[in-house]
Amino acid sequence: MKWSENYKVKFHDTNSNEILSPSHVLKFMQETGMLHMIGCRPSYEDLLNENKALILSSIRVNLYSQIYAYDEITVKTWACGSRGFTTTRSFEIYKGDELVAESNSIWALVSVTDKKLLRVSDVDFSNFEPEEPLVLDSPAKVRIPNELKLNLVGEYSVRYSDIDLNGHMNNTNYPDLFFNYLPKPEAKLIKSFAISYINESKVGDNLKFYVAKSDGKYYMRSVHDDGRINAEVEFLTESID
Repeated sequence: MKWSENYKVKFHDTNSNEILSPSHVLKFMQETGMLHMIGCRPSYEDLLNENKALILSSIRVNLYSQIYAYDEITVKTWACGSRGFTTTRSFEIYKGDELVAESNSIWALVSVTDKKLLRVSDVDFSNFEPEEPLVLDSPAKVRIPNELKLNLVGEYSVRYSDIDLNGHMNNTNYPDLFFNYLPKPEAKLIKSFAISYINESKVGDNLKFYVAKSDGKYYMRSVHDDGRINAEVEFLTESID
């Protein structure tokens, strides 16, 4: 069963080109997913009351047309079933009848206290009536070529305003943070992006950002001071004329 919500893009959701930022693309999608969970149950808070949480593992977003300030959009989402410790969710964004974005995402069910993986079958998600996931041109998980040498481009210290209810940096903050470290981000349109979330980051954590370009795509990685990989990202962009 697909769940649908209508929104009007605010000016403050957009960047210097009045284009919806990549983080706000995720925010609209995930807000719709949260409302879907509230409407069908269990909600996100229902899971937290059972010491459980769905944590985003990886996501791919394809943008077919840019979304601008004050555009009216419809966001659709649906559950796509589960396997073992993970469940899949798809999204679509429309401006009128025009499909402007699609996304597939993979979520892990974990214990809030010890972060151990839990089987999705242990929770009754039958109210969501799963449908087939979208078929996109690439998988949700980022695959950085092994031979690619990434170069250090900056560092960032995680702040209180970055974190969410789970105590780590909210996954919707990552796209904008990474995009900031691309060369001349103000001159780029995003055609697609993908993120793999590998190790969480908390307040005070210092992250180093690395980037390289190959086959027209930017590959990026954030790394903790102890060497643990925080996240990996892929951007496909084009120049603004």
